[in-house]
Amino acid sequence: MKLFATLVSGLLVLTMNGQVKKNIFELHTRPISLLQGVITFGTEVQVGEDVSILFDGGAGASLIDNAGGGSQTSLTTFMVGARKYFTPISTVTRRELLKKAPFRPLEGLYVTARHRSRFYSDGNYGANTNVMIGKKVLIDQLSIAGEAGIGRQSLYGEAFVLPTFAVTVGFRLQ
Repeated sequence: MKLFATLVSGLLVLTMNGQVKKNIFELHTRPISLLQGVITFGTEVQVGEDVSILFDGGAGASLIDNAGGGSQTSLTTFMVGARKYFTPISTVTRRELLKKAPFRPLEGLYVTARHRSRFYSDGNYGANTNVMIGKKVLIDQLSIAGEAGIGRQSLYGEAFVLPTFAVTVGFRLQ
């Protein structure tokens, strides 16, 4: 079921929104994961006028997953997702009229649907599939995004519906 959901969301993104003249490509990391001991590296690629796909991978020994004590296990994690940006025309027009920086694609308010799989060195599997709403701000080529939502989290065969959040810091390639 998880694989099916991931494939369907990927296909929707690729067929959702027409052609793009120049794709935007960003490299990013997740600072909260870094603070937890998991090094992450990912990308966001524009596939439509206001649609992008996300890929992310990481590895390390998560401090949170090992909080219960016992032997330290390491993990490898992979994520795939899609984003749809919703930037009102009034916001773009206002920025132009006030002579602020022009509004750029893949900036502003968005909705993300994503799935992350976690493979632990002790043989366990964990995953989260969630939907979040967020906002991305661009400062020159630096992007900072924050999002919050709800999702299905699983670990050691147990599944829960929990609130979730993410912070992403990236660099937009020109």
